Amino acid sequence: MWRLPSSSTRKIPLRFRHLHNSGLGRILAYHISEFTTARRRDRRSLSSSSWLEELGVDNPNKIDPRRLYQYLKLETFQPDEIRDQFRMIEANYSSGNQTADDSSDKNGSGINRSQIQAFLLDRIGEIDSEDASPESKYEEEKTLSLREKFAVEEASRMWNLFKSDEGGILKEDEFVEVVRERARSLDRKRVLPLTLSMLLVGSSVGVVTPAMPFVVQNIGLTAGEYGLVVSAFALAKMTGNIPSAVLVERHGRKPYLVYTMAMTAVGVGGIGLASSFEQLYLCRLFTGLGVAGLSTAVTMTVTDISTPLNRASTFAPIMSAFSAGTALGPAIGGISVDYIGINPTFYAVGVSYIGLAAVNHMLLRETKQQHMEFPWHSDDDNGEPKATIRDSFESALGQWVPLLSQPDIRNVCIMNGFYWIALAGSQMTLLPLILTNPDGLAMTATNVGQVYMGMSIVQVLGNPVLAKMVDRIGKVPGILGGCTLISTAMATLPMCTETYQLAGILGIWATGSALLSTSPLAFISDKVDDQKRAQAIALLRTSGDVGFLIGASSMGAIADWTSSLDLAMQSSSGILLTATGWFAVRNWLNLQIEKEKEHSA
Repeated sequence: MWRLPSSSTRKIPLRFRHLHNSGLGRILAYHISEFTTARRRDRRSLSSSSWLEELGVDNPNKIDPRRLYQYLKLETFQPDEIRDQFRMIEANYSSGNQTADDSSDKNGSGINRSQIQAFLLDRIGEIDSEDASPESKYEEEKTLSLREKFAVEEASRMWNLFKSDEGGILKEDEFVEVVRERARSLDRKRVLPLTLSMLLVGSSVGVVTPAMPFVVQNIGLTAGEYGLVVSAFALAKMTGNIPSAVLVERHGRKPYLVYTMAMTAVGVGGIGLASSFEQLYLCRLFTGLGVAGLSTAVTMTVTDISTPLNRASTFAPIMSAFSAGTALGPAIGGISVDYIGINPTFYAVGVSYIGLAAVNHMLLRETKQQHMEFPWHSDDDNGEPKATIRDSFESALGQWVPLLSQPDIRNVCIMNGFYWIALAGSQMTLLPLILTNPDGLAMTATNVGQVYMGMSIVQVLGNPVLAKMVDRIGKVPGILGGCTLISTAMATLPMCTETYQLAGILGIWATGSALLSTSPLAFISDKVDDQKRAQAIALLRTSGDVGFLIGASSMGAIADWTSSLDLAMQSSSGILLTATGWFAVRNWLNLQIEKEKEHSA
């Protein structure tokens, strides 16, 4: 009886192998094997540049920066790290690898194209061997031949990144300068669509902002109950952070930049139908779950396309776009509430999130890279079972303990928690009530929209400048400066008696928020490798959500207990200022410990 060759059996996708014992199954398996072999053959027949275009590489004539960083094993992108890689190539791939065309440059003062080619051939083989499945002798020889050909073409693309001419020598300083310059530059082709998406998301969020205080008045909630409604968002987001990080790592970024919009649409649109505390609380839970997935996907997309040298600068246009949306949104929302009513405003925003899902589906591209791909890799399933969601969830939780054992990560997570205690209690719970208090400022929805629009404009204008400053002076000074500005604004806001005073204080507040929009995320992204980054960011977000949950509910309760919104606001300021001082001292002590270790070594 005819049997499928064992080498072909390996190529049968796992979901079809149970059919292999039947005659029909063997025929089906044979055709599946032929199809997948043909697909491999088709991919191998592609030219290297055509294959790179298929992967979405912007310029097939120059090496994709992300592939360059993987070849060089760069993590910190500091000059010493790049110099070490250059010197390794210079020392390990010296004169024996030079061609006749390079004979005039054997002075050991740099590297040539042939040395880069030899280095890439070894690196490609090393990367390929990590994920390669067993091959027959013929397939192994064919792969080796393709690998050599690809190394020649990849070396040409890498050389074109550094030099405009074919020959010559690449000097160490030039190598370091080009790599660092490339690592500092923004990936505008990938950043711009995400920026547009966040502009639209921010607009939808901003429309809702001036409407919420009037929902509270219509339903008849106290400050404490409103705090619980605000904290429901944090509770859902905190619950959703770990699953979101697992799913975004498992399925990629784009699906959760699209489908989370639907859940957010249900939550926001439902607020227009809510007529009780319980219904409003449930709608906020749905919104929090949707935002948990969306924020994780956005953050991981940014870390995919950035390096430690430009991470804050890459976050800046995206956060600026969100802030610009939240600047435009309140103005639209305030006018909408005054002219068409509260409930229709929420219905319109819910529908807009569905439209945003379609926009993201059309504009955004997947940025997650599990493994480096090469033209000879096949697309067929190798039959190895993937980890289950439960396994991934347990693995994610297991990463949190070692992450928290690192002082830098533990300190910034604690600081982030206290920041959100203060922010959720003040800006998200107390400030809207202060602005609309009938016995105080008694602002209309349009006026509230103008206040939040002004704060967002300050963030839009400040984000790019402050992000570049953070990249230069460091993330810790950015965190300390931002928290100090916000706590100062919180403490002095109850003393304002004139509109211009309120404007100045809220401007300082918004400047501090601009500093903190990128600093903590950039800080924690720099401290971990690619495999742990998703969970490190999830840990940071969860610490913030715990603070959000505590701050919104506790500050509302303090306002009810003391019958004073002003006293509750100043309590938020005291909490944040105390935490800022603690964070400054802890970082100074850690720095001294590191210096002592270096000195003793």
